[in-house]
Amino acid sequence: MPSYYAIDCEMVQNNLNQSMLARVSLVDEDLRVIMDEYVKPTHPVSDYRTWISGIQPGYERNAKPKSEVINRLGNIINGNVLVGFDIQKDLDALGITYPNVKDVATYQPLLKFGQKQSLKTLALNELGLNIQNGSHDSIEDARAVMKIYKRHRF
Repeated sequence: MPSYYAIDCEMVQNNLNQSMLARVSLVDEDLRVIMDEYVKPTHPVSDYRTWISGIQPGYERNAKPKSEVINRLGNIINGNVLVGFDIQKDLDALGITYPNVKDVATYQPLLKFGQKQSLKTLALNELGLNIQNGSHDSIEDARAVMKIYKRHRF
């Protein structure tokens, strides 16, 4: 039987005006942090987007190469189910495809008038949790995603 992991990534903006992966967090079904890695920028950072991402200037000092982070992630999730919120954005940032994903953002019963709700709204409405007050925390977001998923098990 596969295990379930929830993922959330944070991005910064590079000097080409593009989003760039900066942090990857993964929690298990018991909400334990399995992985929380900062990713070395592949281009100069022009905007840390701290007000959204929570990423601070200087994070690069403790960051690991993207390939190392992706390899570690792949070893953990291989053969398991990956749960996320708007998960395709995270997979695109990682530069990977993954066959077995569950996306709480697009799960039909969680849509409002056919539209995606924000994770902040879903966490409040589904769980009574008030998250993302100020910048985001990818661990907090991944835990909220897992809790929402466990409530619906689709």
